[in-house]
Amino acid sequence: MGITVKEAMQLPELKDTRLIAGKEGIHNEIRWITIVEIMEDATRLHEGEFLITTAFGLKDDQNHIDHFIEKLANQKLSGVAIHTGFYLDVVPQRIIEAANEKHLPLIEIPRMLNFSTITRGILEQIVNRQMKLLSYSQQIQEALTELVLKNEGMPSITVTLAKLLGGNVEVRDVKDELIDSYQTKSKTEHEFLNPIIAGEQKYGTIIVRKDSDFTPLDYLAIKQAATVYSLEFLKLRIVEETRTYVHADFLDDLLSNNYESEEVILNRGKELGYNLSSYNRVTVLLADDLDYLEKILRELLGNNVTSIIKRKLDHIIMLTVNENEKDKKIEEIIKTLSENEKVKGLHIGCGDEVKGISSLTNSLQEAHHSLLFAIYRGIRSLLYKDLGAYKLFIQLKEKGENLESYYLPLLEPLIEYDRTHKSQLLKTFEAFVENNLIVNRTAEKLFIHRHTLNYRLKQIINKTGVNIHHHEERIHLQFALMAYQTDQILST
Repeated sequence: MGITVKEAMQLPELKDTRLIAGKEGIHNEIRWITIVEIMEDATRLHEGEFLITTAFGLKDDQNHIDHFIEKLANQKLSGVAIHTGFYLDVVPQRIIEAANEKHLPLIEIPRMLNFSTITRGILEQIVNRQMKLLSYSQQIQEALTELVLKNEGMPSITVTLAKLLGGNVEVRDVKDELIDSYQTKSKTEHEFLNPIIAGEQKYGTIIVRKDSDFTPLDYLAIKQAATVYSLEFLKLRIVEETRTYVHADFLDDLLSNNYESEEVILNRGKELGYNLSSYNRVTVLLADDLDYLEKILRELLGNNVTSIIKRKLDHIIMLTVNENEKDKKIEEIIKTLSENEKVKGLHIGCGDEVKGISSLTNSLQEAHHSLLFAIYRGIRSLLYKDLGAYKLFIQLKEKGENLESYYLPLLEPLIEYDRTHKSQLLKTFEAFVENNLIVNRTAEKLFIHRHTLNYRLKQIINKTGVNIHHHEERIHLQFALMAYQTDQILST
């Protein structure tokens, strides 16, 4: 923290100096003083330095005079003071003009003034301000650290900062949502934003508004506060992560029936904020990027749906708790998520809603089955209740029934023909049924000509002996196909 050129010229030690050019730059900050007699290499100078020189060699070097100020301005010096009476009686007009063009303060020091007088006067001010800055920094750090150690939370930090700055303070997270605020002023004209960062992670932003200009001390206080805020955000993240782990472990125990009694697990759920005696549903989700999927899912759920999310190795399990059986919020969220094209490789399977926890494992199994069917069909989401007649064959399969006895008598000729000839008679019949027996639509779906489709349909009739254009005969083949698909899907 230095002093400005204007402030320096107001010092008693500089009362006999004269600003002869570059008055637009008098608010430049002087960070240090450099005394150079022979100007050989301007690149050795640094931004913010105040150069004092006798300008030795300038008088007889017109090229040096022409480029003297330009070289110094390129180094972003705060100002230049030329000690006249040694090598220059007066400052050349070309240098004065260049200083005005570059807005670089140019000061003439009379011969009677010593270098030491000027440097001592300016450096004393710079050092005093640095000491004041360090002292202020320590006071702020101690005050804010004490708040952290006392665990008084973010509001106390915000109040302390607002009072220190004499302004209004807002703290927002990375989503720009307001976390905390405190006002000391009704009207403000100046605003400053400072990020809250820990390591490479940004947690939010401090927004400060004042009715006066920000001082270097203000910026220091805000920077110190940002460090303390980052600690608070880290604490909140650790608390949230711990909460997530505890709730996820609870879900594991719940879905694996790892509990002494329903009463025990229900009470444990109440302690965590879940009324599991109401309506519950399990959903299983899969995507290429599970981190992104979980982020989007939590945003959609927000505070509107009571839920527990558990990350597995290659999928996510979610339990939703619903007080009202007719509330369709979760189905609306699944629909919204399915329509989000940014979530790549998404598949969702949703089990039926069950009352209490006695049938919760059924909902989990239904969710898994729905997910497998969604993957097979190439769709992004599927509710178990929408599986229709497939549920019958799923239940038979789960009971250990051999589904081959349901489909081989009719489909074995097609299965064998497809296997030996690498054809697609089964797929063709499936598409034909899905497209309501409409030839043109089915052919378009399969990317084949309608004549090719008709030929395949005739083959299906010939090999099965079933007239697929007759409803009562076709329905037997459809059920056989459903049994076959269920067997294949659940066996993967």
